Amino acid sequence: MNCKLWLFSFITFSFIACHNSGSQQEPQKKRHHPNLTYSFPDVIPLDSANKMLSSYLSSINYQSNDTDIQSWIFDAKLLRKYLDSLPGSGDISFVKIGVAHKLSYINSGHANQRAGYKSAALTVLVSGYTSNGDYIFYPENLVIDNAMACPTNCPPGAAAAPLFPATISKR
Repeated sequence: MNCKLWLFSFITFSFIACHNSGSQQEPQKKRHHPNLTYSFPDVIPLDSANKMLSSYLSSINYQSNDTDIQSWIFDAKLLRKYLDSLPGSGDISFVKIGVAHKLSYINSGHANQRAGYKSAALTVLVSGYTSNGDYIFYPENLVIDNAMACPTNCPPGAAAAPLFPATISKR
């Protein structure tokens, strides 16, 4: 079960992988788009992503389940600032996404108790680190939390759907 949660976390935040400039593995296939270079398998086709999401969502019976986590949402400005504009942020080579109990869950008497996938109990913490494994935190040793769990904090519009759209919008 924990593997599914980690896999889901990876999928949810796969866009962060595109920022990785210090990869130690040789990419299989490079792709170019104006101002963006990415490689496979760091990014995956939309149909594969939906297959992976569908498998996880089916495993939690998402259509009749409004308590298990379907996704986490972060403010993009916060991530951009962390990855691009803070002192030392240019040295971030990787991003670690850790699953954690929310402080409210711990403080309500549930410290160290299994929470399953309950959105009221779980969050993810984001921290960057260098190619040498040294963490780079926000000033004053702050770590990004404030993940909003969906369901309960789902976005509006097409992004509210648990799967990606079958067609890609052109920008």
